[in-house]
Amino acid sequence: MITPSREGAAYMQLAAVLRDRIRNGTLPSGGRMPSEKDLHDEFGLARETVRRALAVLRQEGLIEVRQGHGTYVVDTPPEVKLHRGDSVTSSTALTVTRASGDSETFPAGTNLTVAD
Repeated sequence: MITPSREGAAYMQLAAVLRDRIRNGTLPSGGRMPSEKDLHDEFGLARETVRRALAVLRQEGLIEVRQGHGTYVVDTPPEVKLHRGDSVTSSTALTVTRASGDSETFPAGTNLTVAD
């Protein structure tokens, strides 16, 4: 449930929910995203709030808009294992899962280095 007074702005909460759906495959790679209207109806949020959440996911490289066709989840690359000293620069959004199990998503163009 998204509540404006809990855990940040409503659009950021919606972006987190959609990001989780992308990560867990509920919204599969290459699949079409629900429309703004569908998200508005499901979450009861203003259309502008939905647009702002989608803009966050676009900025992170998780979704893309195809003019005249809709919004789609970007095909994600396979999992890549990194070792100490390895460095990577992402061309799309990059989700890092730490040894602790915590995950964090970085926007396209982020340079990450595995520390010793």
